[in-house]
Amino acid sequence: MKTLGIIVEYNPFHNGHLYHLSKAKEITKADYVVAVMSGNFLQRGEPAIINKWVRTEMAINAGIDLVIEIPFAFSTQDANGFAFGAVKLLDSLQIIDYLCFGSETHHLDILYPISKFLNIETQPYKELIKGKSKNGYEYPKVRSQALCEYHRIFGIDHLKELSPLKLSKILNCPNNILALEYIKHLLNLNSKITPVPIKRIGASYHHKTISGNISSATSIRNEILKSITSPKYNLLALKNKIETTIPHSIYPILEKEFKEGRNPININSYEQYILALLRRMSLEDISHIHGVNEGLENRIKRASLESSSIGDLINQIKTRRYTRTKIQRILLHVMMNLSKDDVTTFNSHGPLYIRILGFSKKGKTLLRIIKKKSTLPQITKLSNYIKQINYHKNDKQKILLKMLNFDIVSTDIYTLGYQKTKDKVARFDFTHNIIIKDN
Repeated sequence: MKTLGIIVEYNPFHNGHLYHLSKAKEITKADYVVAVMSGNFLQRGEPAIINKWVRTEMAINAGIDLVIEIPFAFSTQDANGFAFGAVKLLDSLQIIDYLCFGSETHHLDILYPISKFLNIETQPYKELIKGKSKNGYEYPKVRSQALCEYHRIFGIDHLKELSPLKLSKILNCPNNILALEYIKHLLNLNSKITPVPIKRIGASYHHKTISGNISSATSIRNEILKSITSPKYNLLALKNKIETTIPHSIYPILEKEFKEGRNPININSYEQYILALLRRMSLEDISHIHGVNEGLENRIKRASLESSSIGDLINQIKTRRYTRTKIQRILLHVMMNLSKDDVTTFNSHGPLYIRILGFSKKGKTLLRIIKKKSTLPQITKLSNYIKQINYHKNDKQKILLKMLNFDIVSTDIYTLGYQKTKDKVARFDFTHNIIIKDN
């Protein structure tokens, strides 16, 4: 039995995702596919445009056998924290043979030595990082500059033929950055999982407009949000614009969500909530939020008092070091009151539970195998699990409950972004059914 693991957001599921899934199955000859998927809030510091259960249904319909939620505390961290949480969760299942991921560079003989070097971090490299940080750029750019300079001076093992310029291009591609982090954490965990990079095709990650059958998720989201906010909006017009970018078996799921009046969510859906929180919070409160460093709380507080929209707020805060994406992640952490201490604690353990969002008939078999092999508890019925654990909590279980509570409350807050009163209610994590496909 061979099992393939993938790390996904599916925001929403599109033809590029289907290509990746099909190619991964073809390369690995896997019998089963497990996806660990971000919940309602994502790594780029944004809410998902559709909720985690709709995206799970898309995944199961596309051929995923089991979908497991990446806890909020990891799904909204930077590339390093996100990759750690996702890889640790897959490794903890004790059944995964391969981790397949899309990247701009699909040559493992290039990606692996870089990840190995990043996992070790020599002292000269650390000194270069320290020096480059003084220029005020964001960390990924600082790391890229330091790594390229180290390679030029000392050379990275097994990459002697790779020029610093080529290395720089590799390090500046968003999916390569995640790929390097995935491999790094596999190495750090001494995992038996084999990394399998798959070259991305079609539009680039950041491409903002629809361009053929394989378009970026960014362009599809932009079209959805633009169409739905237009005075001339109707579902048929939207369908004509994006249907060719989404698999035929998946599009009806997306369409059904919009027909039922659940508007696509974006960070602007929480504009008043975020501004109100920041205006109420003290400088000390803001300084404790994960991601807030170097006196950034002063800039955030001042911007909250002077801004009337999320756009204004972000534009007033951002700098070369603090990019839009980083600020958006901080705003999500403000919404959830996720502190630096919380993240330090959670990162010292990794995900502490297996939260099941959906499974196929084959996935049901996987769950039985995971139950025998993994030391992590499976959560299917949330209320029953919490009752059970509350009877005899130890220190680790207290951390588990705190981690799990962030998932629960994040869904409670997510639903406030809907327009209809009936959709704004809380506790969906307790009442929503797991997505099950029996055929």
